[in-house]
Amino acid sequence: MRDAESVAVIGLFLFAAGSILYLASELFLPVFLALFLSVILYPAVRTMKSVGLPDWLGALVVLAGLIGTGAFALFQLTEPAGYWLDELPAMLRKLEREFWGLRHSIEQASEATEKIKNMADNGGANDAEVVVRGPSMLEQLASYTWLTFAQMAITLGLLYMLLAQGRKTVRALVRRVSDRSRFVAFMNAVQEKFSTYVRSLTAINLAVGLLTGLAMFAIGLPNPAIWGVLAFFLNFLPFVGPFAMIAVLTLAGIASFEAPLQIAAAPAAFAMINAVECYAVTPVVMGRKMTLNPILVFLSMLFWTWCWGMPGAFLAAPIAVFGKLAYDFAAGNKTGGTNSPTGR
Repeated sequence: MRDAESVAVIGLFLFAAGSILYLASELFLPVFLALFLSVILYPAVRTMKSVGLPDWLGALVVLAGLIGTGAFALFQLTEPAGYWLDELPAMLRKLEREFWGLRHSIEQASEATEKIKNMADNGGANDAEVVVRGPSMLEQLASYTWLTFAQMAITLGLLYMLLAQGRKTVRALVRRVSDRSRFVAFMNAVQEKFSTYVRSLTAINLAVGLLTGLAMFAIGLPNPAIWGVLAFFLNFLPFVGPFAMIAVLTLAGIASFEAPLQIAAAPAAFAMINAVECYAVTPVVMGRKMTLNPILVFLSMLFWTWCWGMPGAFLAAPIAVFGKLAYDFAAGNKTGGTNSPTGR
């Protein structure tokens, strides 16, 4: 009976936590993004501390470097992105010619559905139709743009505070904990393994992006740099990212080439790079202990995508890894194991 009550309490807690994360996504998303970035960037602050720079100055230098790198990358990608935007009408016309038969069938089915609907409407009462107009597209775009900039400002501000005051905050928190040695061991072990995972994943995805850009350059696909950057970011999304990249490269190949082999070359090259990364590189770099159950990753991606959209999908795997490491550490302490979350 006590076990059933415990399960019910845990279930209610998870339901309440999920509801809060979903309803207050505008608040929690910048917090989680700042925590994620702080794990990656804190070693740089610690290195500057070792050469004499205080934490606040090291955090300022790291944050300025992050903003500068992002601005430089966006500036470099402006021209390739403009090229594809200019080519978009021609691409759509070519895709329309390629898929004319499918479009014709869809239009016929749509016309038949419309006729059936009109017949049903004419057979019923002529009730007055009430149209509720929502906000215009321009209003929605303005609201989304303002929200995005606000979340970016919150993320960067919180990231600076975490990098500059993180050490002092942890020390103050430790002083309030009764079992300090166990809490310190937990924080050190989880932070070390989690930061190792995040940095390794970032390095792997950077290599995937670089190889994808080189492959697209060798194939002759226009603007290979933008495909490398897209592959880098999409590879953070479990399952969905690689499939989306293959679909985008297929469309780009159809728009850019005529021969079937040339069209298939771009998605096939990325699929080969992704297969080597998934089945050879990642298991070796991460190790068996750091590899997650695919079902756990998939469920995590579904939940966080539902909560926060694409940024949630981006954070799904790191959050799942952090949860697994925390659970392994707690289970190891209960069974008298080691203080390492991986049991090493």
